[in-house]
Amino acid sequence: MSQTRMQSPASSRAPRGARSGAAAAAVTDDESQADELHAARQKIDALREQERVLKRQVALLTLAVAKAKKFANRDELTGLPNRRLFADRVDQAVARAARHRQRVALLFLDLDGFKHINDSMGHGVGDKLLQQVAARLTACLRTSDTACRYGGDEFVVLLPEFEGRECVIAVAQKIRARLAPPYLIDGASIEVTVSIGMAVYPVDGEAYGDLIRVSDLAMYQDKARRRCLTEPSRARMETGSRVR
Repeated sequence: MSQTRMQSPASSRAPRGARSGAAAAAVTDDESQADELHAARQKIDALREQERVLKRQVALLTLAVAKAKKFANRDELTGLPNRRLFADRVDQAVARAARHRQRVALLFLDLDGFKHINDSMGHGVGDKLLQQVAARLTACLRTSDTACRYGGDEFVVLLPEFEGRECVIAVAQKIRARLAPPYLIDGASIEVTVSIGMAVYPVDGEAYGDLIRVSDLAMYQDKARRRCLTEPSRARMETGSRVR
């Protein structure tokens, strides 16, 4: 009878060399996985950084677009509506006035002697003067009115829905009084006067261009008339009196 030969536990174990090779392979696999994990984390970090950069760029572009839209309709120096926006508001006011049989007025303003200020004191002072004039002008108008820097030292004011011509004259006088006090700029006290012309829809014109033309002509007539009554209109500057 054949007897089954029993193997000892020691004989069932893998050879030592095989065990060493398997362990080395396992270590290699672990290192490979660790390298892959590290590389993946680096890619994720790089993508996150790219995302942060893109978000910053989008935010900057959004601000730039908003600024461009703002200054597309605003005067960059004074912040007042520019000609494009002003013309649109006049057209809308005229359309409403035509429907409701109302009147619309334009006041055309020109600073007397502004060129002399620019030439003698510099454009920096002239720019600051225009900014202060714009601030005073806006402060004495209704919220429904619109002041525009038309160009250079010229401003135009839109007055919708007023009672009568006397009201427009009263507003012009108020503007003249508000702009009269001296302006303190860089230690100098500067005084300017303003010439104002008026045009009323529909009496003086029914289109934006007609109202601008009539009010501009009236402004020059006002300037000439005031020159006949007083010395030639010129800004008086007390450059010797410094703010202490």
